[in-house]
Amino acid sequence: MTRNALPLALCAVALAACSTDRANTGSNAPPPGTVTTTLPSGGVYKGSLKGSTADATLLMLFDGSAYLFYGGAGGADLAGVAGVAVATNGAQTSGGRFTSTSAFDYRLGKTSASPAVFSADFSRAPAVDGTVSSQDGNAGLAFTARALPMLDVAPGRANAGGLYSGRGMSLDATTQTRITVAGDGYLAGTTTSGCIFKGTVAPHEGANAYDVSVTFGPAPCPLPDATVTGNAVLDGARLLVALPSPDRANVFLFDGRK
Repeated sequence: MTRNALPLALCAVALAACSTDRANTGSNAPPPGTVTTTLPSGGVYKGSLKGSTADATLLMLFDGSAYLFYGGAGGADLAGVAGVAVATNGAQTSGGRFTSTSAFDYRLGKTSASPAVFSADFSRAPAVDGTVSSQDGNAGLAFTARALPMLDVAPGRANAGGLYSGRGMSLDATTQTRITVAGDGYLAGTTTSGCIFKGTVAPHEGANAYDVSVTFGPAPCPLPDATVTGNAVLDGARLLVALPSPDRANVFLFDGRK
């Protein structure tokens, strides 16, 4: 082989390798129209229900769970929380759309929870738009929200500690409720109807949220003799808690301030 032939041979080998790599890359690419999933966009987002002055607070967790606390016609600051939609087993596409088909909408004043489809579009983050619609496709709630830097502070037991007064709610009744959270995360609560309950509060890793577990006493507690788990959002002095019952037919909802 001549001196000039060797570089030509190496170039030919290199070109062949590049061509093979391109072919392999193409064969590993997903087919057109394939929907890939990624972790949900965890965090706390604040906004309002569309077409209303009612406040909306969205908590997204990385395990596919989501909570939408929403207010009544007068807005959350005036009328307080009017309900909560709780989603589980959700997934998010690479395009930023989160969907859960195993959600429930707990609207105060209704006699039962409504199975729902929970959708949220994070493609324009930090802004988010979403809906909570019935599983038969009928329109339900539509909301818009935005992530706020003030809510991105890592949660801690010291921040959550204090005495909170507000409303304890279920689909059956509403009662004035007081919850005390100690510095070690121990929780104790009472209602004016005579219910006593206890539990724990712990920071939830990755979002400005708290994991909450509560064991209720007998009636007249909202969920008698039940141990329930869920999550909470601490927005300044305001504490929002949602604890679905084990069968997901009811919920304990707390809206209070310290």
